[in-house]
Amino acid sequence: MVSRESKIKVRQSSIIKASRTLLLLICSLLPIAHAISQTSPVGPIVHALQNHQFDEALTLSDSALKQAPEDKRLWTLQGMAYSGKNEPASALKAFEHALTLDSSYLPALEGAAQIEFQAGSPKAKAFALQILAQRPTDPTSHAMLGFLEYREKNCTDAVSDFERGSQALANQPNGLGAYAACLAMLSRYDESIPVFQQALNLQPDSQRIRLNLAIAQWKANRASDALATLQPALDSSPPEENALLLAANIDESTNDTSHAVQLLRKAILANTKNVDAYLNFASISFDHASMQVGIDILNAGLTQLPKEARLYVARGVLHAQLGQFSNAASDFETANRLDPNLSFTGVAEGLVESQEHKSSEALSTFRAAAKAHPDDALTQYLLAEALSQQGQTEGTPEYKEAVTAAERAAKLDPHMVTAHDLLATLYLQNGQTQFAVRESRAALAIDPKDQQAIYHLILALRKTDEKDQVPALLKQLTDLRTAAQTEGTQKKRYQLEEIPASSPATSQ
Repeated sequence: MVSRESKIKVRQSSIIKASRTLLLLICSLLPIAHAISQTSPVGPIVHALQNHQFDEALTLSDSALKQAPEDKRLWTLQGMAYSGKNEPASALKAFEHALTLDSSYLPALEGAAQIEFQAGSPKAKAFALQILAQRPTDPTSHAMLGFLEYREKNCTDAVSDFERGSQALANQPNGLGAYAACLAMLSRYDESIPVFQQALNLQPDSQRIRLNLAIAQWKANRASDALATLQPALDSSPPEENALLLAANIDESTNDTSHAVQLLRKAILANTKNVDAYLNFASISFDHASMQVGIDILNAGLTQLPKEARLYVARGVLHAQLGQFSNAASDFETANRLDPNLSFTGVAEGLVESQEHKSSEALSTFRAAAKAHPDDALTQYLLAEALSQQGQTEGTPEYKEAVTAAERAAKLDPHMVTAHDLLATLYLQNGQTQFAVRESRAALAIDPKDQQAIYHLILALRKTDEKDQVPALLKQLTDLRTAAQTEGTQKKRYQLEEIPASSPATSQ
């Protein structure tokens, strides 16, 4: 998939299997079990855990805790028994109780850290740091910390911890994938390649790891290696769609346009609703001045995806390049009606960025920040943007709140182009054409190359008595598009596939 920036994201996965974790925790208690008297209840519980008799271990621990409720070992053993039964909530509760009795008790820290890590909780980091304070060279904790630092986009520290945790990662394709992803985010592509290769050797059927390796090879200027890596995915039946798109872009970058087109046609035939394939085809058509060919492909795409706004924008760009300004403006208007929040620039450049819009989750945070910092333009803009992502219709309280926040951002910082662009979007939604024109012109006064502002201005002026300005604006837009396309031809960046948390992790 194509993206203007390389955003490599690897979801966290278990570094070691739960059974192995439990065994390690039990082993940490064995010296204690051997050292205690024969009358202690700890020994039988440890024995039951070693034999995977988890119900028996729970029964014994419950009985023992009635006699010794302040024994941190018993609470920890109970947590292990619940872990063995795959009841993480009960296990965590037991581990946390043990830590209330002794906050530095290592077996309880390890048990709690693993559960929080597998649940994706940020609390895992504190536990991992506490473990490392006692055992600075513990590879599992370093590997765990590396994942957590990656999630924080702190790849510099993550790589350091992954290196220290290499022993725990050695047989873990997901762990290696995260390590390699961080290396790639630091533009250390040559170093990421053998790590991705190691992950692929462990899990040769993983298309995600295969794609990631190919992307890293391509970024390291090893296009032939990247294509060789993709070949098994291209030869599969049916071929892997993302592999077809990636291979097409690699071919195009090496001037093998005919093969790139062949692969894109194959991708479209494999899935007639693959938006990325149509947009990539349109981008190549633009690059090679084959506008009508691109229009024909987009027409075919629109028969399958009649409500896909991005296809209308892409077709509008091609129409404008042919001087068919009326058709271009009509396509832009249709795209705006289907998706008022669509970014012209992103689609027009043929770059489809896969984003996880979490504005609903962030909205309360932005509101609180805007209230705390009413005179900060960026904070007000972020609130307005989050509200606009909710897709609220005009007239709703949320829509009015978005307009108010965007207006305040533009007032606080008149040179914030994005605030003017967002206001134009919101005003167009509400039919406030003159206000949309005003904000678009304000954005262009700051940045004459703002394609989003020109796009909005075209949409707005078509509804006024200034329609005569539209052809010139369309020409200006296509000229900017041409310049941007030329500049960006050698700067395309591709997004590594996510490795899902459900991918199997192996341990030996």
